[in-house]
Amino acid sequence: MKMSSVCVGLGLALLIGAAPATPAVARGILCKLRPGQETLPAQTLRGLARHLTQYPDISLASAAQRGAAAVLLARVRTSTRRWHAIGAASAAGFDTHRARRSAGDNFVGYLHAEHRRSSHDGRLLDPTRPEALIYANEPGRKPVLIGAMFSAPRGMLGPTPGGPIDRWHSHIVCVRGDKRGLAPLADGTCPKGSAKTQGSEMLHIWFTRDLRSAFAVHAPRPELCRDGLLSPTTCAKRAQTRGM
Repeated sequence: MKMSSVCVGLGLALLIGAAPATPAVARGILCKLRPGQETLPAQTLRGLARHLTQYPDISLASAAQRGAAAVLLARVRTSTRRWHAIGAASAAGFDTHRARRSAGDNFVGYLHAEHRRSSHDGRLLDPTRPEALIYANEPGRKPVLIGAMFSAPRGMLGPTPGGPIDRWHSHIVCVRGDKRGLAPLADGTCPKGSAKTQGSEMLHIWFTRDLRSAFAVHAPRPELCRDGLLSPTTCAKRAQTRGM
């Protein structure tokens, strides 16, 4: 298979095809597109969020991989039901803080309620211990649980039992030492003393009714509307969104 993108420091076997059975370490895995290329190949297992296609190509996965992805989705959906109410998530240690809305703010936010302990427990892709719960935060409506997020420590590769279905994405961040990466400034540069690099990998799992949209990189708005996870008012008005 011809490689159509430039990936520094990451072998083709890790980028495309089967992931390692155990977590692997990768350094400098920044993937860049060639001139004229809009996205990485559909078989790509990991890369910058803006370089991956929004939806996975289910046809590229084997029957075993499709089964593994379906089992993962079901287990995550089941294990997070106890946190359907955001108050229960807060009591369990998830950070459910929400910024106060200003007058006229009709943005739909995708709140990533992180759990600090789960983020440092060394467990990757444990359905019972997601690093974050994702809630749709709509104006005038209680937050609705719509998904979960898993993340790997910086430099680690997340496992992909579902092959090209459960892809891991990352973002360009500014880092200083071992502190958490932050988004670059508005002009794309990093504050003095920090360096621009590829952040830690993450995997979103959305609680939609089909496997394709459940493993979308960003919030799959059409399917969230179809499945009643966003309100009819929001879907009809096509309100602006924040987050992922």
